[in-house]
Amino acid sequence: MQITENDVIPILKRLVQIKTENPPGTTIEAVEYLVEVFQQTGIECQIQEYAEGRANIIAEYGDASETIILTGHLDTVPAGNEEKWKFPPFEAKEDEGRIYGRGTTDMKGAVAAFVAVVKKLKENQVKLSKKIIFLGTADEEIGMDGSQEAKRNGIMEGCVFVVIGEPTELQVGIAEKGTLWVIIKIKGESAHGSTPHLGINAIEGAAKLIPKMKEIIPDLEHEILGKSTLNIGKIAGGTLINVVPEYCEFRCDYRLVSDSLRERVKNSLQIIIEEFNRDNKAQVEMEIIHEIPAIELTKRDQFFETLKQKAIEAGKSEIIGVNYGTDGAMLVPEYDTPFVIMGPGKLDQLHVTDEYTEKQEVLDYANIIYDVLVENFG
Repeated sequence: MQITENDVIPILKRLVQIKTENPPGTTIEAVEYLVEVFQQTGIECQIQEYAEGRANIIAEYGDASETIILTGHLDTVPAGNEEKWKFPPFEAKEDEGRIYGRGTTDMKGAVAAFVAVVKKLKENQVKLSKKIIFLGTADEEIGMDGSQEAKRNGIMEGCVFVVIGEPTELQVGIAEKGTLWVIIKIKGESAHGSTPHLGINAIEGAAKLIPKMKEIIPDLEHEILGKSTLNIGKIAGGTLINVVPEYCEFRCDYRLVSDSLRERVKNSLQIIIEEFNRDNKAQVEMEIIHEIPAIELTKRDQFFETLKQKAIEAGKSEIIGVNYGTDGAMLVPEYDTPFVIMGPGKLDQLHVTDEYTEKQEVLDYANIIYDVLVENFG
C-alpha cells in the first residue's frame, strides 16, 4: 500500500467541511484549499474561475504529451433540512469506519483519493510515460458548466483515458444513460369554477398529456444499462379551487440508454404536441432545458484491463452501467476518448440525509488508481 489513511482522509474531511452546495454552486473555497494541498509537494495548479465563485482546479504531474485525466466534481446537492441529519452535514464526523457528511459519497471521497494519488506520485518522484491531470470541476450537479469550460480550454487535447470517480462501490462502469429534461407548458383560459364550460382547463390538458409522455419511452433494452426511463418530477398549475386553471406545466426527466434515441424522443414529443394542439382548445409548448448524451466505452485498452483486474482483486468483478449522468458526457464524446466510471461510495448514498462513505473504500480506491498508473506507465 503506497497511500495511507493520513494521505487521503484529512483531505476528504476538510472538503466536506467546505460548503459547495449547488445551488449556488460556489466552489472557489474548495479549489483554493486544494491548491494549498498540492503546493505542499510542489505541484503547480491552474484555477479556472469562469463565473463568480464557480471554479475548476487543474493539477498536473509529469510532462508527457499524452495525458490521463482523473476527474471529479466539487459541488454537491443541497443538504436540505439539517435538523434531520443525525451527523451534521458539514462536520465530516467519523463513526465506525464511516465518514458522514454531504458529498462524502458524491463525490468528495474520490476527489480526495485523486489528490492523494497525484501527491504521492510527486513525493515518490515516479517517472511515467503519460502526464497525469487531476480535474476538479464545478457545477456538475446542475449544468455541467465546469467540465464544458475545461473542454473549451483544451483539457481533452492529448488525453488518452479519463477516469471518472463517481460512486460505483469500486465496480467498473463502462456506460451511462443520457439525459433529456423537458418542460411541457399547457395554456388554457380561466373562468369561474362554477362555470367550467366557459374556460379551458390547463390541468385537464396536462392529465391527457402525461400518459402520452410515457408511451414514447423507447423499448430498446441495453445489455448493461437496461431500459430507458421517464420521471415526471414536477407539476404546477392553477390558482384557486374555484378558478378554472389557465396554465399548467410539468417537467419530464428522460434517461436514455443510447444517444441515438435522443432525437427520436424529441421528434415523438413534437408529434404529440402537434396532435394535441390540433384536437384541443388548450395549447401546448415544449421547452428542452437540459440534455446530455449517453456514453459507452468502445475501446478496452491495457489501462482499462489492468483497472478491471484490480477491481476483481478487490472483490468487485461486475462490469456495470450507471443511470446517472457524469462530467464524462461533456468531456469524451467529441474525442471518443476511452473512459471508465469508477469510484468509492455506495449507490444508495447518493443525495440522501446522513450521507456517508466507507473510509477503507476511499483508501482502497486511491491505491488502486495509484497502482494502475504505475504498472501501466511507470
